[in-house]
Amino acid sequence: MGILKLEKGQILHKAGTDEVNSIEILVKGSLKISNTNSDITLGVGGFAGAVEKPGSPYIYTYEALEESAVYSYPYESLDDIPNIIRSNPKIAPILASTAISSAASVCAVFEKEYDMALGDYEQLMADYADYQSLCIKVGETPKAFPEMDELIAPEKPRRISDWAIDLCNSLKENEAVLKKSFYPLSMEIAVGMVMTSFVIYNGISEDVQEINTYRKTLKKKTTAFQQTMKMIRAKLGDLERAEDGGESVTTVVNALTTILAYSEVPPEKAAKFEEQIAAFKANENRYDSSDEARALRRNIATSYYEVFTPCFLKSLTDEDLPIELKMFFMFGFVDEELAGEKNTTILYNMAKAYTPDPDGNVLLLYEWLKKVYMLEADPSKNEFDQDWPTYLREQKTSGAINQPQMDAMMHNPLRRLEFEIHNLFSLGNRMTFGRISSFVPVFDSQNVLRPLDMAYLTPDKVKGYFDMIRSIDYSVFCRQAVYSNTDIGITQLFYDDDITPYMILMPNVGSRASLWQEINGKNRRTKARMIVSIFNTENTEEAMIKLFGEFRWEMCKTVQGVHWNDVTDPSLTSMYCDYLQFFKKNSALSTENKEKLRTDLKKFSNNYKNVFIADYLSYIKYESQSSPRLNKVVREILFTFCPFSKEIRERIGDNPQYTELINHYNAHMSNVAKPIVNTIAKLKKEDIPVPEELTRQIEHLKK
Repeated sequence: MGILKLEKGQILHKAGTDEVNSIEILVKGSLKISNTNSDITLGVGGFAGAVEKPGSPYIYTYEALEESAVYSYPYESLDDIPNIIRSNPKIAPILASTAISSAASVCAVFEKEYDMALGDYEQLMADYADYQSLCIKVGETPKAFPEMDELIAPEKPRRISDWAIDLCNSLKENEAVLKKSFYPLSMEIAVGMVMTSFVIYNGISEDVQEINTYRKTLKKKTTAFQQTMKMIRAKLGDLERAEDGGESVTTVVNALTTILAYSEVPPEKAAKFEEQIAAFKANENRYDSSDEARALRRNIATSYYEVFTPCFLKSLTDEDLPIELKMFFMFGFVDEELAGEKNTTILYNMAKAYTPDPDGNVLLLYEWLKKVYMLEADPSKNEFDQDWPTYLREQKTSGAINQPQMDAMMHNPLRRLEFEIHNLFSLGNRMTFGRISSFVPVFDSQNVLRPLDMAYLTPDKVKGYFDMIRSIDYSVFCRQAVYSNTDIGITQLFYDDDITPYMILMPNVGSRASLWQEINGKNRRTKARMIVSIFNTENTEEAMIKLFGEFRWEMCKTVQGVHWNDVTDPSLTSMYCDYLQFFKKNSALSTENKEKLRTDLKKFSNNYKNVFIADYLSYIKYESQSSPRLNKVVREILFTFCPFSKEIRERIGDNPQYTELINHYNAHMSNVAKPIVNTIAKLKKEDIPVPEELTRQIEHLKK
């Protein structure tokens, strides 16, 4: 015990080294109390070591900010503090005032530390959300960081209640009055206020330490990701400097020459395509409706597919595909001048960074053609709705081919490829482009109506739309299947099988997404085939919702067969067709509803499917958010056949427009689940393993 003088910068106690066995009252100067993340300043009358635990190493460092002096007391427990205060009756009010002030400062540090921890987490998650698109921009292949998916936001520790913190702050705000008229009233008040402040900033100090531990763990766990992001940002800076007049970062020169040389097409075909592209580039009005411009666009399309096929075939055995060919296959890129220097750089980086969908559901057109060629997938239907076997049979019937030729062609990779290129590729490319009359299959900067990085549909983005639709219309991709196993007493049990469709990314800058076919052949449990431009210039979310609505309609027609519009066999299409056909006599519709419906039918040229798709868009986008857009009849039809997920049903359950529908749905699902639950209970009772189909169906019915 005694006085101790400190020079400016002198350390009184150092974190992690000295052991706490004394507590000091600052009688002159000021001290900085700090850890690796924050610090507070202690003034005269303050206790140095109030947040420390006797017998443990110091958790803070105490440094003199100027010439200072402290009076040291032995410190074994909090019970020593009242005796220290009573031994200094003249300065007891000052000790109380300073203690409260220090406690308020610690509370402020706590709020700052928590905000910083939350900021660290939110910045990491924002970077992680942008990671894929930034990789694409700089031409890096995205890596997997599973640890990022495990991150959780920091929880705010609550050892000290908010009211205690508010009290502390209020006492500090009224410090002058309290110091003069309240703290001096009695020694007990002074002691009580000091001890109250000790309890508060001891609890807050533990909270701060917990937050610091969270920040250290977060930094350690995400080191690899943060280093990767640092590298990506550096490359992004290089790109931006290049765009501002620096040196180009790509080496794509004479791309068309490279592509034509790779294709090994006859010289006359190569020269013809070069001439066509040169003429196209030279024409500023290349998309007008003149006969010359239209003829040039048609000729380019013809030459494009003639070059594409040999390039594709050669690439199948090429382990080192030139980047120009990757850009050609992915985006229809053929010429750096036609694409523009900036777009060429972006396409180059996108092609370089592309990673396939590991699940195989979202495919580049190139990847899809490869599946068809390798006999891993059947060719798609043609414009006459004929699949490959049907087309061959029709050719045989017409006399174009004989039986041996038909048998040889059925599994001939080249013939299958040609059929797919002629149909899904050439027709689907034109369809997704959106402006059929001005379609051209080559990448042109004039068609870029939206920043490429925003328009670019990566597999992850598309899967995000799959997840989005399932989170609202959870059964959208479900098909009914039958499970049977007489050995365990199940003769027939229906269950729902969720089958994710193929999404094929067409190599163009377009505005449409389309359902090519809802099933393959006659097998209702095969994947649908959907197509969309790899660069979508419109509202992609709405385009996807419309696409899924189209799938709902066409799948129902396929399942119902000839009864698809027969109201005696209730289904989505039959009920909706009946609603549209007889809306004038429907008493459930107001005059306003009927007038709107009359306008909609006229707008969509009496095409019932298109009217349904528009209503489905409103149902998914607005009705699911408790924003009514539909009339009562449509709402009931859609909810009956396209019910919302459990999360949404619970959220809108209080909405009177849905309360009755949800109650009816819950009762119906309970009846559907009952026999399955009973079957599972019976199997468990008899120690028979429960088939996965039954377990999955119960989980499905809970959605």
